[in-house]
Amino acid sequence: MQKVLFYHKLRKIYPCILFNSNIKSNLEYYGGDIEELCKKYNFLLKIFLSLISLITLLAILKIKILLFLDIPLALLTYFYPLLYSWSKKEEFKKLINLEAPFISIVAYVNSIVDKSLVYTMKELSEIKELKTPKIEFQLLDKMMKYMGFSTINAIEKRAEIHSGDLLGKLYNNYIAAINLGITVRDRLRDVLKDILFDLKESYKGYVEKSAELAEVEFAVLLLLPIVLIGFAFTFKVSIIELLFPLVFIPPLLFVITTLQPGINYEIKYGKILYGLVLIPLILILQVNVTYKIVSILTILLILSYFTYQQVSLANELEKSLPIILKELSVYLRIGYTVQNALPKIRMNSKRVNKVLNDVIKNPEDISTPSKLFNMTMKLLFLLSKTGSSSNALEELGNAIAEILYSKESLMKQLRLYDALVFLTPIMLWLSFTTLNKIINSIIPEIDIIALYTVGSALLLSKLSRFTILYFPTMVMITVILIILSFIPPVFL
Repeated sequence: MQKVLFYHKLRKIYPCILFNSNIKSNLEYYGGDIEELCKKYNFLLKIFLSLISLITLLAILKIKILLFLDIPLALLTYFYPLLYSWSKKEEFKKLINLEAPFISIVAYVNSIVDKSLVYTMKELSEIKELKTPKIEFQLLDKMMKYMGFSTINAIEKRAEIHSGDLLGKLYNNYIAAINLGITVRDRLRDVLKDILFDLKESYKGYVEKSAELAEVEFAVLLLLPIVLIGFAFTFKVSIIELLFPLVFIPPLLFVITTLQPGINYEIKYGKILYGLVLIPLILILQVNVTYKIVSILTILLILSYFTYQQVSLANELEKSLPIILKELSVYLRIGYTVQNALPKIRMNSKRVNKVLNDVIKNPEDISTPSKLFNMTMKLLFLLSKTGSSSNALEELGNAIAEILYSKESLMKQLRLYDALVFLTPIMLWLSFTTLNKIINSIIPEIDIIALYTVGSALLLSKLSRFTILYFPTMVMITVILIILSFIPPVFL
């Protein structure tokens, strides 16, 4: 009997039951399944508990500071179902806010020929580059077929769920137009302008927050290590304690990813990612530290160069979009179709022209590193079938131009922090060298300096360049670290 009572008490604090309503609310947003999530959690729970036990044992036997990892790991373990569903919801919200302008343009064009919003979602669900319409149409269709909702009631329900994003604005205005008996076309045209304006503002908001994030990053990965080095003058500081600030890198990356607007790159790494497997092998080899650092940085350089090639192409394509859309809108006004107008548009970039030629030859298979470019091209060919709107394309082009301007402003604003990434290894090297000379320490400074430098580079690249590995930054820090590794500690 007591075992049964204990089981029921334990069951009450089980996360999938205790946070059931919150988890369901998050899952309802993107169409997740709570049974599947809880089944996955039960499996991961065993892994998490084994990991916590192992860390605790290591902390008791050897490295006491590892006990500090038990608390965040235990919290992560317990709140995993809630955090996972919330993060998926936020990820889907970012995707919605990115795709909402494209959905609203097609909805506006379709409203001219009296096609419903549900029809628009069904039509757009066939485009693989757009994820939101497919999910939304499946949920709307399920509500109407199996749950007894009318079309209007189903849209109202989804509007309530999406009250905090751009798709909710589209749903609400569509319902308002029908209920008030006003022209849906006029209402959706105004909604399109509002959605494009909100998308531009989301970028401006991120630009304002980016400086604060950069300050936090350098406080953790530059100032905190220097403070820990300072403690070594009076207290014994182990290497593990000096490396402790590095545990903040994953949470900082998560925060940056969460705050960033949803325009990301579609990088195809292929087999080159297998090179990362070599890094742990290099770390355990009994070779000179300098050789280890050079080898690991070489792998990261190759990976970052491969990434940089695709990112630079994506940036070129995105910069060309406002011009392409502006010229297309002019051709559409004088009677051209998208298929006839696109071959007439030529850019100053050979790479962009090559991509445009590929798009014209095979519009069904558009695959570039830029999600924004891919979705725009797919939208153009869809509009050519359903009816084109030059005004809508011009509005979209203006919105994209504003987004690109915001990205350039972000990079200018963070230029000082770019310099600090390069100063980080030098400042840490000076701190370690001074310490080693004063107290005759044998702390392997270049290993630790390399870890902090690479960590700072990854965070700043993600913050300002929207990608973790940025080739020019990786080249600079590699050169600096190699030079520092050959300078003897007695230099001072």
